[in-house]
Amino acid sequence: MNRGEKESVADGTTVVLKAVRSARLQVRPDGTLRVVAPPSFDVEGFLQRNAAWIEKRRRELDRLAAEGCGREEMLLLHGRFCRVVSGARFAIDEDSGTVASPSAPALRRGLSRMLKEEVRDRLEACPDLTGRWQGRIAVKMQKTRWGSCSALGNLNINLRVVALPESLREYVVVHEAAHLREQNHSKRFWRLVGDRYPDYRAAEAELRRYWIILERNRVWGTLADTR
Repeated sequence: MNRGEKESVADGTTVVLKAVRSARLQVRPDGTLRVVAPPSFDVEGFLQRNAAWIEKRRRELDRLAAEGCGREEMLLLHGRFCRVVSGARFAIDEDSGTVASPSAPALRRGLSRMLKEEVRDRLEACPDLTGRWQGRIAVKMQKTRWGSCSALGNLNINLRVVALPESLREYVVVHEAAHLREQNHSKRFWRLVGDRYPDYRAAEAELRRYWIILERNRVWGTLADTR
């Protein structure tokens, strides 16, 4: 936290007091609240005035997360919920719907290797976007994005992408590959994406839904804290 900021947490609400002009309120994916406000601000009154909006937003998040309700202890992988079981090595059994691994770090490493190989294969399938690309691929647990592309042409892919169904995994790679040509979200960028993935608007909406599900998933929460 920066100097001059004061943060407190109570009853699922995080309050950050710092030198800002106006208060900001966020309902996080898990339904908890985050308030950023000036010092001496009446946070309690602010929350009371926005109670109806908070409740509406929480209902909307619950609706988006409905598919994962009751499955928070299962691993979402390729759009399916799987049981994680103990095993001598990382292995996926699609017939039984299980993923074996000796530990959480081994599970994370296995998923990372699998996703990196898939991303590389998908990039090779769209040379119109990659050209003579010589960058690198890094799989990371990013906090706010599905992926990113640096000015040097290096791609960072969120490990959470491996949780998505195939069509959305394809979309994420197409989106980031298009950034190799256009380092922005201009009309030209979206034309590049649309040429490869015409239904990108629906994909963006589905990504938002899956993000909420994953934010509430305890297995993925454990993987985020695992090194």
